[in-house]
Amino acid sequence: MKEIKITFPNGAVISAGVRESEEPELAESMQRFFEEPKKLICHNTLSTGDSFAAFPRPPKSPVKAGHLGKTIGRNRLHYTELKAGDLIWSGTKLYVCYGKCTEPGLIGAVVAQVKQEEIPEFVRACNDVRNHTYFYHKMAVITVERGN
Repeated sequence: MKEIKITFPNGAVISAGVRESEEPELAESMQRFFEEPKKLICHNTLSTGDSFAAFPRPPKSPVKAGHLGKTIGRNRLHYTELKAGDLIWSGTKLYVCYGKCTEPGLIGAVVAQVKQEEIPEFVRACNDVRNHTYFYHKMAVITVERGN
């Protein structure tokens, strides 16, 4: 199984299995994008609950991408259906879910899932990302790359 690896500001390094059979086109797009490590700027909102969006530099050329008004993927979910460890790739940004989400709208398809044994550390690292916004007033940056 292909993986991606996420390095968080608190030093945690988390692995997630790519869901190639469930979302082959998005998995391919995500794997291609993260062929080289990329730094992503994280942004939490109050309205979505325990999730954040992570933004890389915008692409130079147009790419097929989804957005909240028009999500992409074969198995699209609502925010409220997500669980801790779900990672959604929109084609241009990564959505990270680390707990209960409250937004009623569609978010897209889960393209990778954090390994079950890493969920507690993942949740701690994601809470630290949230704290960067609300308590530290500093930008949180994660690094995402292909795993083993």
